[in-house]
Amino acid sequence: MLFRSDVVIVLVEPQQPGNVGGAARAMMNMGLRRLVVVNPSPAFQVEKARWMAPGAEEILQGCRIVADLDAALEGVHRVVGTTARHRADELPVVEPQPLAADILTTPGRVTAILFGREDFGLSRQDTARCERLLRIPTDHHASLNLAAAVLLVAHHLFEEARRQGLLAEGRLIEGRRGVVSTRALQRRATLGPSATVNEIEPVVQDLVRLLVDVGYTRRVAPDRVAQTWREALQRAQLTRRHVHALRGVLAQIRWRLDHPDGSPPDDVPPG
Repeated sequence: MLFRSDVVIVLVEPQQPGNVGGAARAMMNMGLRRLVVVNPSPAFQVEKARWMAPGAEEILQGCRIVADLDAALEGVHRVVGTTARHRADELPVVEPQPLAADILTTPGRVTAILFGREDFGLSRQDTARCERLLRIPTDHHASLNLAAAVLLVAHHLFEEARRQGLLAEGRLIEGRRGVVSTRALQRRATLGPSATVNEIEPVVQDLVRLLVDVGYTRRVAPDRVAQTWREALQRAQLTRRHVHALRGVLAQIRWRLDHPDGSPPDDVPPG
């Protein structure tokens, strides 16, 4: 997915470096890259934020730390402020999904999304700079952790981008074998072409014959059993490999029923 350079996440007076790091990590997860921190706490240190931002160092390195909101909004075309409070300034209020759709349908306009202090959010002076307010729906408790709020908003942007056809580049995950892209993992996990209904039908018939022999169909008609399994197997979106495996399992069960004391021959299809 293309990095969204037209969305700027602005953290106004954050108090905890960990929240800045968590916000950077959320942005990295969801394809956002532009982070601005306005007048952080005197205790703020980028190095402390790194502890909460594994894999997102490039965002912290490129983060702008500015003294006031004017500097943060340079080059911005519109401003949206996040808030959990009901305010009397009559600004329109929007939820994350409609905002994400609006942002992605107006490319070229840079949108700054403001997140306020952990203890009391954005001030009235901050929201006065906004075109609209963003409210994240919650059940009973309205207050959200700063980094969690950034993640929720960023995720809506990510999902809207996917709905509009943009493809994720593949997540990078770390393990004993180093760093690998999940796109590569998806390619390796491909099981092959989908099975057609004509390829699935022998599985249905094998299964019904087996169930007849073990007495299952004394109470349920074989045609009903066949229809149930035909529907289930078609909905399962099986591949040819799946079909081959299922027929192998059924063949093995069949052989064991016919030869309870023998060893299966080598020509029984494997699962």
